[in-house]
Amino acid sequence: MKPSLALSVMAMVMLIGCQASSAAEPAVLIKVDKAIKQQIERFVIDIVGGTQVSLADNVLTEQSELFIEQRMPLDAQGRPLDGRHSLPSYRFTLVKVQGHCVLQHPGSGKSVQLTNTTCRAVTSNH
Repeated sequence: MKPSLALSVMAMVMLIGCQASSAAEPAVLIKVDKAIKQQIERFVIDIVGGTQVSLADNVLTEQSELFIEQRMPLDAQGRPLDGRHSLPSYRFTLVKVQGHCVLQHPGSGKSVQLTNTTCRAVTSNH
């Protein structure tokens, strides 16, 4: 193999290795305190358009995905329109990237790094 070709192959292998090691892995939080829950709530509220949300005290500790159902459309008197709605839920995913816990909203491409917390990678959501 020519030296320039060997050097190119080595550079490509190193680049692929670096990309693989920084890949996002599904994750769950180790512990949730009030500050972490508030960070998650602020991000979710930003995505859902200012609507208040209620999160469980153990949010994202058992599964890496969080689903927030859209509020049912109401009429002027506050009654549900058409009974049920078929609006899709908002989906959020927690991933671990280079040791950081990052909450993502795939639908918008937005994400936030959660601070002062730890998470662990999980192999599946089951």
